[in-house]
Amino acid sequence: MKQNERTAVRMMDGRMVDPAMLLAQYSVPQQTADRKKAEKAACAETERRLYALRALRARVEDAREELAELEQLGVDALKEHASSLVRVLRPGMRLDPEEVHALQLATLRGRLAADERELKRMNVALSFISDDPYYLAVEARYLRGMGDGDIAERLNCDPSTVRRNRMRLVRMLALRLYGVGGGACTLSF
Repeated sequence: MKQNERTAVRMMDGRMVDPAMLLAQYSVPQQTADRKKAEKAACAETERRLYALRALRARVEDAREELAELEQLGVDALKEHASSLVRVLRPGMRLDPEEVHALQLATLRGRLAADERELKRMNVALSFISDDPYYLAVEARYLRGMGDGDIAERLNCDPSTVRRNRMRLVRMLALRLYGVGGGACTLSF
């Protein structure tokens, strides 16, 4: 794997994908085939982020509770949150309990800030399409886990209409999030 591909993959796993990195990963953006690849990648990443949104919301709430508990208990929290020490301590580290607690707090605050930033970006992007009559197709599919048939019943339309409009809205979200997303979106089913 080339260096720029490793960087792009790492960025995708971290949920913060730069449009320039998407375009760079798929070569020259002026070429139609490469542009379509970048658009497809942006749509796929948008869809992945939508599927992860429900779990991300729960993770933010859990992290807020854990942070409040760590702050309230102080160094005594080390007894209650020993499992989180594994994420903090490395072999050969020699830290006193206060330093370990401060490191736990800093790590948790950093993760919480990144998750809240991602949540805010996705909420802003979703508000961009919230007035669309088929917004329910996106919300029900990605945030509630409903199938196209069930969504079609609620919207009183055909499942193919649900898929087509959901694809259109995901393209709009990809355009909002990455600056690409014209016409090469294919959604997972």
